[in-house]
Amino acid sequence: MTRRLAGEPLAWIVGTTEFCGLRVRVDPGVYVPRPQSELLAERAAARLPADGTALDLCCGSGAIAAVLRARRPAARVLAADADARAVACARANGVEAYEGDLFTPLPECRADVVVAVVPYVPTAELGLLQRDTLTFEAPLAYDGGPDGATLLRRVAAEAPAWLKPGGALLLELGDGQPELLDDELARAGFAELGVLTDEDGDVRGIEAVLAG
Repeated sequence: MTRRLAGEPLAWIVGTTEFCGLRVRVDPGVYVPRPQSELLAERAAARLPADGTALDLCCGSGAIAAVLRARRPAARVLAADADARAVACARANGVEAYEGDLFTPLPECRADVVVAVVPYVPTAELGLLQRDTLTFEAPLAYDGGPDGATLLRRVAAEAPAWLKPGGALLLELGDGQPELLDDELARAGFAELGVLTDEDGDVRGIEAVLAG
C-alpha cells in the first residue's frame, strides 16, 4: 500500500497488467503499456497477414508484440528496445526481442507491419505529465524532442528499408502531430495516410502504407 500511495505504477507492484485482454508481465523500471496503445496494437494485428512478419519498435514489456503473436500465431514477430530491462521483460513475455536503437539490432528482414510507440511528448510539455509519471518512469520514455516528433521522423524515414511494398507503418502519437510527419512520410514513399482516433475522437496514432 505504501508503494502505491507513493505513486509507483501498480503494474510494477503486482508484476503484470492487462493489455488487449492479455496478461502481460511488467518488471520494475519497464515502461507500463497504456490503454490508449491498444488501438494501435489491434490495428497492427488486423494489418498483419497470418504468415507475415511484424516489427515492434520501442517495445517496452513487449505488450504489442505479444498481442500480435496471440492474434497471428503463425506470423513472425520481432521486437526491439534500447533498454536492457525492457528486452529481458519482453523475452519473459515470449517475445523475440533485441536490444538496441530502433531498427539497428533487428535481423535483416522485410516486414508487412512496423509498429512503434516511441517517445512523442514535446520536451517543454514533460512537466505537464502526471507527477507520478516522471517520479518513477524515466523521461527518456516520453521525451520526443522540441515538437515531440524527433523519433517519429526517424522511424518514418527508416521504415521503408524494412517494409515490403504495401506494408504498413503504425505510429502512436498525439493531437496535432500527424501533420508534422506529412513531408517525411511523402519523401519516404508512403502513399496513404490515415489518422487513428479513439471512441472520444482523440488522435491516438497514424497508419501509413508504403507505395508498391
